[in-house]
Amino acid sequence: MSHSAIFLDLNGTLVMPVQVSSPREYHLIEGSVEAVSLLNQAGFLCPVVTVQSRIEKGIYSEQSFLNWFRQLQDQLKASNATILGPYLCPHSSKTMCNCRKPQPTLYMQAAQECGINCKRSYVVGDTANDIRAGKAIGAKPCFVRTGWAARDIAQFGHEAAFIGDDILQVAQWIVHDAANSIASPVLLPER
Repeated sequence: MSHSAIFLDLNGTLVMPVQVSSPREYHLIEGSVEAVSLLNQAGFLCPVVTVQSRIEKGIYSEQSFLNWFRQLQDQLKASNATILGPYLCPHSSKTMCNCRKPQPTLYMQAAQECGINCKRSYVVGDTANDIRAGKAIGAKPCFVRTGWAARDIAQFGHEAAFIGDDILQVAQWIVHDAANSIASPVLLPER
């Protein structure tokens, strides 16, 4: 079975602040829970693809991040919102890896594991690398104005299918766009 998905960035898209000393410092951006719930209700899977360079930098451990992420999943699930993953790059920009955005590696891993059709999916994030990753996998990329967006929207905003003030506004647009993008059946002429 082939699912549609909304590949979600984490820092600056679902949670703030963008940089922390411990994952416990993250808090959900207002509207995030409602956005994920809306997307789930519309039939979308929501895998989280995230770069956590502070793991390699030794600021916090991968295990502490994963423990926090599981708590976040439980918190969202209590509000009928489900996120998958995390699909995690723990490397800093100094490390040459194939999992750092905009490389499609983690997106394709999520697609394979979850049966996702990338061509019927969207990528939502706050950086040019999120937008580039979306284009690389054939999904519709969307910017949120939260997080790092101010740094990249002026230069790369034209590459996005949509730019929203926050994840909830983007989710509302996606649900509307997806409903209007369903192809009409082709009627063959009668013989």
